[in-house]
Amino acid sequence: MDLFNAPTRENCVVKRERTNTPLQALLTMNDVQFVEAARALAGRAIQAEKNNFDRQLDYLIEILLSRRLELKERQVSHLAYKDYLRHYDSQPADARKLLAVGESKADGKLPLAEFAALTMLTNQLMNLDEVLTK
Repeated sequence: MDLFNAPTRENCVVKRERTNTPLQALLTMNDVQFVEAARALAGRAIQAEKNNFDRQLDYLIEILLSRRLELKERQVSHLAYKDYLRHYDSQPADARKLLAVGESKADGKLPLAEFAALTMLTNQLMNLDEVLTK
């Protein structure tokens, strides 16, 4: 909790300090728990909104931000997803490695490249300051 500047239990605080440091970003982008949580949420989005990326994105955003994306944010999300999808289409071993992170098992019935790409996008979205501090 030191990375998140959490108060020690030695003193009582009414409100935690709001911070965002590069070490926090490293933790939230790479920690097993965050990657596994992103994978689980991406899997739920795929199952809820099969074969429709825009609706999957809306599903994720509603859970993470409780609002709609602005046009520019949606465009950035589309570009990131396409880049991830291109990578995982050409590197299925990387997709399997990503989806194997954590203790829970990934749903093997979901399309590999799409699942991995949406997992990475979800992880990226989960790292937004708006998500971490809401």
